[in-house]
Amino acid sequence: MRNTIKLPQAQKDIIVKALRVYQTALRTLEDKTDDQEYTDFDLTALTGMFKDSDVDVRIELDEEVHNSFVHRHGVDFPMYV
Repeated sequence: MRNTIKLPQAQKDIIVKALRVYQTALRTLEDKTDDQEYTDFDLTALTGMFKDSDVDVRIELDEEVHNSFVHRHGVDFPMYV
């Protein structure tokens, strides 16, 4: 059985903040990598997806993964309503 959870906007906002921090750090690196411009583009696109309240982000996982989440990551899987 698979569980599907719609990620709440408050959780998406946390991801947006993290993506922005990562993007800023990436842009200030002295050593530029070959794929850095593509990564920057992807970060901008991902930020837009998570920021947009009209875009639903869903997490889908097997029941087994859900039930073993705490053992795999040391934290309970969040209960979203």
